Amino acid sequence: MGLDQDEVYSEVQGVFRRGLVVVVGSGASSAHGLPGMGKLADHLISNVPAQIRSQGLACTPEWAAIEQSLHSGKGLEEALHSVAVSNEMTDVIAEQVADCIAEREIPAINELLSGAPVPAFSRLFQHMLHSAERVDVITTNYDRLLEVQAARVGIGVDSMFYGHTVGKFDPVRSRQAMLRAENQTGRGRFASMKVIPHVRLSKPHGSLDWFTFNNEHFRSDLTIPGSRRIVAPGGNKYRLGYEVPFDQQREQANRAIDSASALLFVGYGFNDDHLQTHIANRIQQVPSVVLSRTITPNARRYLSTSPSAYGIEGHILDTQHTRVTRGEYEISIDRPIWDLNCLLEEVLGK
Repeated sequence: MGLDQDEVYSEVQGVFRRGLVVVVGSGASSAHGLPGMGKLADHLISNVPAQIRSQGLACTPEWAAIEQSLHSGKGLEEALHSVAVSNEMTDVIAEQVADCIAEREIPAINELLSGAPVPAFSRLFQHMLHSAERVDVITTNYDRLLEVQAARVGIGVDSMFYGHTVGKFDPVRSRQAMLRAENQTGRGRFASMKVIPHVRLSKPHGSLDWFTFNNEHFRSDLTIPGSRRIVAPGGNKYRLGYEVPFDQQREQANRAIDSASALLFVGYGFNDDHLQTHIANRIQQVPSVVLSRTITPNARRYLSTSPSAYGIEGHILDTQHTRVTRGEYEISIDRPIWDLNCLLEEVLGK
């Protein structure tokens, strides 16, 4: 039995249920002009040598080997894995990656806050929070585009950091900030706590606004003292993922995946070792949709393990059309529902 458009729309609508967990990858940010791996590699080649010289660092031989790998045609991730990278080199790469993304993040944020219509993730969060107190969102991106889209429509974000100008890593107080007191009327009245509908955001690779200073972890949009806390591509990625604050972010993400009633992947390439075991198990058990301009080979392998999971991507010849696959079946739809904006309008009527 093949696929038809009505069936696709109906089953995709069914994914947007209570307990849906959303996993967001770099493809979602690239759509707003943020750099992918190729542009990050170019930025590193242009800027790392000058930083090493200006700071009098000892990691020039390491960088020379990485640069040679990049010039030989290897991708950034592969090039960084090909060299034993010191902590010093790791810090330089993290700083330069963060600088490159932060520079391009500014116009994207301006567009998200001022443009029309309301951004896609803003509308997605609103839709999901109509029937739930909380939506779990996991992203391997360092940027703040999801936080901005939540803020645009007045939705709170539990990020595990508590505070405003400078927030401190405090998962308990961050969670408590999503509660409000409600006074009961009548005799014996008392104040009860109600959950404010919000996004619980897990960022297992860190964020541009996270810093560590004097062994404490902070979140701030200001450039405060300390080292940026992002897990940059490379050989230290796995080790860093088990340090504070990444470890609790990863554990929260894994718990969300394990308990999900459905999974939605947006621009996610299925390349993260920290999440993959949990995703591999859950995608076989619950309704799932992988949404991307182009589904990666890794993503396709995961889709192949679940006969009920939908792959939704742009048509190879025409991005105004969509290629939908489920198991061995395939259908072409003459609308670009691979784009989250179009999916919300066309399939969910949002």
